[in-house]
Amino acid sequence: MADGKDRDVSGTVSTAYDGTRATRVLLLEDGSLALSAHPRVRGVVEGWLPLHARPAARGHRAAALIRAAPGAAAFPTPGGPPTMDLYGVGAWVSPADQRTVLADAHGRIGGRVDPGALRATLRVNAAAGEPDVRDVFAAFTIASAMLLTRLGRALAHAAAVVAPGGGAWLLPASSFSGKTTTCATLVRGGWNYLADDHVVLGPGAGAEVRAEGWPRPFHLDRGYAEGAPLGVRSRVDPDALGPGRRQPSAPVAGLLFPRLEPDLPTALLPLHPAAAFVALLRQSPWILADGGGAAPVLALLERVAALPAHELRLGRDCYARPAVLTRVLAPALDPEAGGRSG
Repeated sequence: MADGKDRDVSGTVSTAYDGTRATRVLLLEDGSLALSAHPRVRGVVEGWLPLHARPAARGHRAAALIRAAPGAAAFPTPGGPPTMDLYGVGAWVSPADQRTVLADAHGRIGGRVDPGALRATLRVNAAAGEPDVRDVFAAFTIASAMLLTRLGRALAHAAAVVAPGGGAWLLPASSFSGKTTTCATLVRGGWNYLADDHVVLGPGAGAEVRAEGWPRPFHLDRGYAEGAPLGVRSRVDPDALGPGRRQPSAPVAGLLFPRLEPDLPTALLPLHPAAAFVALLRQSPWILADGGGAAPVLALLERVAALPAHELRLGRDCYARPAVLTRVLAPALDPEAGGRSG
């Protein structure tokens, strides 16, 4: 899932806080999901927040809210293994009402999610030590994903790029599958992007499904600019890769499932809608944990999976080479799939 182990994004939204009281920031364009963070956990929260998060206007009331505060992170958990886990954070979901307890292995970060009430509480226990950045990503990601499901939306572990015609192409895949590198190469080739790691899917106009990016700084191999990977990644401002730029959202045009095959030529292979649905759901596992809200969101994913879908086999020949990658992708960009205006 989300690759948090290399992330260093502290300070990215410092203007959203006044340093003296909890301040609410909006996580979605329409303001329906917000996060309220106590100033004592500001540094922890900033490492997870999308770059576009903005302060809520005074008096704004979001439909769904995550509260982050200092305090004892341990919440009572049911016996047995967690319903799901992400990195070092387990999530125990009640089958009766889907109320969820989150806990890491060290008592440094934990929480409760009440999907029915559209509320989540996360606590950071500084006395137990600095929480692992991966655990922070896991806890906030699971909490937000479960609330998004009740809002009729899906949080997907995916990159998303916008073709010149205006349609968004999702790249759902596990970490180290080439999502960020593909995104960066297409940005260099003039495509816009929504995000390289997390995308929110929701209903658009008519039968359209719209993707909204949760962008964070890209983490690219330090040899990317020279076209020769070094095996060490560093943080990069994606807008510096240009000429492509970030845009907030776009209608979904299709799916590209990246898979690294360095010794083979880059190729586009068609994918059956059933296989696309399974692969997409694998990158949104929290949906199945919510028996009370899953049905409409699963239907949303079915609509996405019915769009043109391809496996994108990434060879060494397309590394940091936009011309090669865009030539391979050209057959997928027919007018119906990639030419819709955003």
